[in-house]
Amino acid sequence: MQKKPKKARIKHSIPGRIRYKIPELKKNSLLCATIKGDLERFDTINQIRTNEKCASLIIYYSTDTISPENLTKIVSELLIAKTKRLCPIENKCSCPQVSNTLKYFSFISAVGGAVLVSESMLGITVAQNFFSPLGLITVLAAIPLIKDAIKNVRAKKFGLEGILAGGIIAAVVAGEAMTAFEIMWINAGADLLTAWITERSRQAISGILDNTTHHTFVLKDGVEIEIEIADLQKDDVVVLHTGEKVCVDGVIVDGQGLINEAPITGRADFIHKKIEDKVFAGTFVREGVIYVKAEEVGDKTYLSRILHKVEDSLENKTDIESTADKLSVRLVKIGLGATIGTLILTADPWRAFTVLLVMACPCATVLSASTPISAAINTAARHNILIKGGRYLEEVGRCNIACFDKTGTLTGNEPSLEAVHTIEGVQEREILTYAFSVETHNHHPLAQAIKTEADNRKLDPLPHTVCEYFLGKGMRAELNSQSGKNIEILVGNKKLAEQFNVRIGSLSRQVSTLKRKGLTVLYVIKDKETIGLLAFANTVRKESAMVLSSLEKGGIDRTVLVTGDEPATATQLAQLLNINEIHASAMPEEKAELVKSLQDGNNRVMMVGDGINDALALAQADIGIAMGTGGAEVAVEAADIALIDDNLAGIVYVQKLSQDTVKIAYQNFWLATGSNLAGVVMGATGFLSPVMAGMLHILHTIGVIANSSRLLTNTPQPLELKSGKIHELS
Repeated sequence: MQKKPKKARIKHSIPGRIRYKIPELKKNSLLCATIKGDLERFDTINQIRTNEKCASLIIYYSTDTISPENLTKIVSELLIAKTKRLCPIENKCSCPQVSNTLKYFSFISAVGGAVLVSESMLGITVAQNFFSPLGLITVLAAIPLIKDAIKNVRAKKFGLEGILAGGIIAAVVAGEAMTAFEIMWINAGADLLTAWITERSRQAISGILDNTTHHTFVLKDGVEIEIEIADLQKDDVVVLHTGEKVCVDGVIVDGQGLINEAPITGRADFIHKKIEDKVFAGTFVREGVIYVKAEEVGDKTYLSRILHKVEDSLENKTDIESTADKLSVRLVKIGLGATIGTLILTADPWRAFTVLLVMACPCATVLSASTPISAAINTAARHNILIKGGRYLEEVGRCNIACFDKTGTLTGNEPSLEAVHTIEGVQEREILTYAFSVETHNHHPLAQAIKTEADNRKLDPLPHTVCEYFLGKGMRAELNSQSGKNIEILVGNKKLAEQFNVRIGSLSRQVSTLKRKGLTVLYVIKDKETIGLLAFANTVRKESAMVLSSLEKGGIDRTVLVTGDEPATATQLAQLLNINEIHASAMPEEKAELVKSLQDGNNRVMMVGDGINDALALAQADIGIAMGTGGAEVAVEAADIALIDDNLAGIVYVQKLSQDTVKIAYQNFWLATGSNLAGVVMGATGFLSPVMAGMLHILHTIGVIANSSRLLTNTPQPLELKSGKIHELS
């Protein structure tokens, strides 16, 4: 649980300005931005600054309309309200806290281990009655469990805590303190495993609003001034250069640039933005300089609103009570009835106590699900798959609908040169040599693809005397030909050809065909004549086709392609991979809404993606799977499962691992339940003593762990891989 935040403490105050010291703000950009945004609504406050590194909040206010005391009260109340809702990892808030659970488990293990060493190795008999040191320690260690049991009784709930607490007290009174310690050790171990899994599955979207650098430049009276991102105000003019990340939502008022919008839309190609075009926080300026008038800043930007929705989706996911917990509760109810029944029928308190010890701690039953899940999670981690909780492992094998993003998921992120078309009398090598010569110093991804192909063909660039770059269009160069005469070469898109009044000519039909296939086309123009075309596409992952086929065999009966790319590109990929359902040009909210609509009718939906634009859909889905390497950090954090090595085949492995885990868990249920029921019968008939009841716990617990350990050797089966390119379609 979270600690209650303290009242905002005034560190320094002068009329019109107060600086507060608030520990909760330390390295917590989400809370800083949220409090700042809420305080901006007050007309009496003129300016607000936050500093998460120093955990300080600075407020400039009007002394005529509000007093320092009332301002402090507002800040304190707001702080309490916000910290109740926000639970960031930066503040080490763990619900439940793994550290406390670990300390408790370590204490129980240390005491129990010391007793075992003393009796088995040193031959020292340790007293186990109620008033012995061990008995008193046992009672003290059981206090948290007893408190939980009392709460359940007051709330008129029948829970596992009550029967466990009763069993522990009964064991100590009967002089079997070590049996009580065994009960607490198994229970504490299960709590520790649950707490660890919970904390891993709730990896905070750390610095969720820290999607930009800490500083930027704004234009003040014609001069660029560096300020902190947190100090940006609406209507500020932000100056953004090549390679910088956009930090506001706004409109370009001067300049132009190529913008990488993949974090928002998922589109792989860069967008040419000019005056009056809108840009979003979280996108990148690939080339150029733009002046952006801020319309939304901080947690009010489009990206921040998306990230808040991701957090809300994670918070609102309901926890499914595991089969093991349900079975354990049923068993303790049966055990309570069996204990009372044994006492009535046999009038032998000792037999009744034996039955109580058998059923009071359903050790193996509690571990029936947790141990195979733990083994499976560890096994997956060894194969570079991070599964953030047992519930996600269990659910992924039950999904019947799989949604896939395109770029970075089913395809790679980098374009490749897929086709070269020339006019009659011109060779491909000539076209590529010209293009390579022009693009030698260009770092655009398409230029890199040209250079890669030229290197593969061992081509050498021609020297050039003039080289010009046209933002969003292409490049022009004057090359020195072998004949000694300079030739003008243009490499670019249709806009570049139009700028130089060049017609496409005989290649116009090929252009239409290539664009219908969803390929990006560049024109190669020599001395005002189009002599060739270069067509680019994202390469389809070699494992994509087999992954989709294998998932269908594993229980997926509906596969959906959902992407921010254009319909033509999406359609071509879907045809190549035999995907029948397509949703193209989808924005992040639309992806999430689609996932939500697919969940109707008790369907379980798996969403696979890699970008910020997928994060909301990943959080909405029953199971979100993120591509790790190269993927957006927020997508990995929002997902339930992350493929760290970016291998799509990991989805097939984790689906099979899930199904194997559930199968072994049910085997464990039969083993644990059967041995418990047999122990009840033997205890009631006098064939089992209290000491043997304790041994029964240990033996069937070992059996469950041994059965679960088979998952440690579970390895992925190799897939028959096949390379694919979108351009291979007829």
